[in-house]
Amino acid sequence: MSEEPEGGVLFEARKIYPNQGMHRNAQFIAELHPRAIDYLQQAPVLAAAFGVKKNARADRLYVAMRIGGPISRGERLRSVMAAVGLKTPLRKLSGYAVTPMVSEFVRELCDLDPSTLSQSIPDKPAEQRRWMTSMRDWRSRMRCYDRSPRTGFAWIARYGKLCEDGQAGDIADFVARNPATDISRWTFDRMCHEVELWHDRLAADRSLTKYSAILQPNTVIDLSDHADHAEMDGFEFFKLATPAMLMEEGRRMRHCVASYIPLVMGGGVHIYSIRAGMRRMATLQLNGTRVAQIKAFANRLPVKAVEAAAHRFARSLATPTAGIPDTTQDGRV
Repeated sequence: MSEEPEGGVLFEARKIYPNQGMHRNAQFIAELHPRAIDYLQQAPVLAAAFGVKKNARADRLYVAMRIGGPISRGERLRSVMAAVGLKTPLRKLSGYAVTPMVSEFVRELCDLDPSTLSQSIPDKPAEQRRWMTSMRDWRSRMRCYDRSPRTGFAWIARYGKLCEDGQAGDIADFVARNPATDISRWTFDRMCHEVELWHDRLAADRSLTKYSAILQPNTVIDLSDHADHAEMDGFEFFKLATPAMLMEEGRRMRHCVASYIPLVMGGGVHIYSIRAGMRRMATLQLNGTRVAQIKAFANRLPVKAVEAAAHRFARSLATPTAGIPDTTQDGRV
């Protein structure tokens, strides 16, 4: 696909999308007809109507066949969008919010009632981007639990714009682990309340009985050779090796780390409490020696210094010669 100087049609198509991952699709549509750029400017979501990362030639030819005719005939925007299965309310999405991840679940959005969809989409581009991130995090967490990414999607599409950073994934944990719960009529406040109660239940000592009849609060369940205690960039890393440690971390940090007890018992997951002067800064989940997630209080994002130290700590475990000592004398925090 040829490049054009500033002011050309292809330049104008690329300018709609700050995310360069959308440029290929935008240029493809813009080349279909001189009027195509007008439709893209009115509904940037058109460029997400087909795969972005792995779209095949057949996908692109299908899109050209579906919308080429309506565009050349100057049909109304809603007709052009309908030709590729897009609901009219999606025209509200700005070019700033339309990124490659949108194409991953644009079909699920189109399954929603048009009125619900219209009310769910935030007005401001930055809020739209956060809304999209909430849905992406939800789907990603569902896959971690081997659940369909469509599970609860209508709910998160409706309320994702209210989620703080990281909150959508936390709520998805609750929904995935309580599959019999019908959340379709729950308000956002009701969901937050139920998730908080769930955290409290997970933190209760009696929850140990569902994992093992012989499991006690002080049973060591992380028998890996990862350091029990280490220091990195002014932060201390304490391995949470017993159910009691994990439940206490969940109580103090107000998140669901206690639900990871069976994963730690499986041997592939390791949980660390990151502290500064014994103040709990964040909870780190390692899958082997890879950082899976880092959560501050109430599942908020950690400060950048904590995040950087966590990644350096993980790299030190992958390369023991880095020389991060275990400073615990008796192997316990």
